[in-house]
Amino acid sequence: MLLIAWLGACTSDLAVPTEPLRLLRTDWAVAYLGEPFDGALRPTGGLRPYRFEVADGELPPGMNLSAGRLVGTPTEVGRFAFTVQVRDGNLSQALQQVEFDVRPLPDPIVRVDAPRTELRGVVPLIVRVEDARGWRGARIALTWDAEAFALVAPPAASDARLAVLHETGDGFLHVEAAALGAARNGAFDLARFSLRPLAPPAQLSLQLTAVSRYSGGEHLVERAEGVPRPRPSPAPPAAPVGSPADEEGAAPTAPAADADETPSADEEAPPPDGNGEAAATDDADAPASDGEEDTP
Repeated sequence: MLLIAWLGACTSDLAVPTEPLRLLRTDWAVAYLGEPFDGALRPTGGLRPYRFEVADGELPPGMNLSAGRLVGTPTEVGRFAFTVQVRDGNLSQALQQVEFDVRPLPDPIVRVDAPRTELRGVVPLIVRVEDARGWRGARIALTWDAEAFALVAPPAASDARLAVLHETGDGFLHVEAAALGAARNGAFDLARFSLRPLAPPAQLSLQLTAVSRYSGGEHLVERAEGVPRPRPSPAPPAAPVGSPADEEGAAPTAPAADADETPSADEEAPPPDGNGEAAATDDADAPASDGEEDTP
């Protein structure tokens, strides 16, 4: 009787489940270039163990299907479509088509939150990185009005996992930062420095340019922090000669005399003197007077 009960229990364990084998929808469809990915397929029903394979299409380069998981580090951006097949212990099978996107990593954000109020004393400032994924380093340039603020404390790395080099001068600060060891992710403080107003109170205007290096490539960002510097308005264009602005706004001027203009032959000669002869004119070749008065 015990043997019969044991055989009956084994028979019930080997019975085919009532729920058919199928693959549930995955909750992932996006991976990022150069970032490790690990996503599990979701089979249900059927009889274990499950076996998986790609029945159609191609996986993204750099990724593979292993033990029901899509793993790897994608090396190419694009949309990839493939069909996954799963088989169970009863040789039942189920298919699921997967559309998978590989995108470039989101660009990291480098910023300095400068106060927008008037400053009367030393102000500490923090260079911060946000939305980092695989961040490895950055070149950062900060400029300000050298007549309004001076650098008090040069930048220092915020933690031991960062290396920071700097160059300073009147109105500028250049920073080279790099991650030591593994790449950085998420949000973190990069470096700290301080500025002092030379003639308080004063408002701080910072111009920031940063090039971040990360797993997806390089990204350039330019940003104004604090109170942006006003841009000079462009000079109005000069009005063309003869335009209505010249006629109304400026007084008319007489045309200049021609330096080469000579009297024509038809012009009237000088009038004669009392003896009916033409009046004598000074001639450079005429003899000099001896000082005696001519008698008639």
